[in-house]
Amino acid sequence: MSWNYVAGFFDGEGSICHNGKGFRIYIAQTNEDVLKDITDFCGFGKVAKVTKRKKHWKDSWIYYIARQEDVYSFIKGVNKFLVVKKGIAQKTIKALDEYFAKKENRKKVLERKISIAEEMRLKGASYRKIGKKVGLDWGYTRRILLKRGIK
Repeated sequence: MSWNYVAGFFDGEGSICHNGKGFRIYIAQTNEDVLKDITDFCGFGKVAKVTKRKKHWKDSWIYYIARQEDVYSFIKGVNKFLVVKKGIAQKTIKALDEYFAKKENRKKVLERKISIAEEMRLKGASYRKIGKKVGLDWGYTRRILLKRGIK
C-alpha cells in the first residue's frame, strides 16, 4: 500500500465534503478489505457498512475520516498524486491551514485569560468578578480554576 495507490483510489471513488463543522473524506466501495487496508495504511478513519436501499444491490462499505487533523494528514499524503481532485484538495489544505491557525490563536487567547483568572483568584477575587474581567462565563472559569487546583 502506498499514498500513490490510495490517491488513485480516492481520485476515482472518493469525495471531499464540507459541512458547517469541517471537512470529511469518503471513499465508497463494495470490497470491504480494500477499505480496511487503507485504514491500516493511514492509521486513521473508519469503515462502515452502508445500508442497502435495494435488495438486489451488492453490499457496500464506506471509509470516512471526520477528525480535521486526520483529514489534513490524508489530503497532504495523497495531494501530489491526485489528478481529478487536485484543485479541491489544495483548497481544502488552504482552508484547514487557516482553521488550525485560528484554533491555535483561540487556544493562546484562552490560556492568557486563564492566567489572568489564576492571578485574580489568588488575590481573592470572586469567580463572577474574574469571569466579567476575562470575558468568560464565571461557572466555566470556576471549573477551570478548580481543575488546576486553585480554590
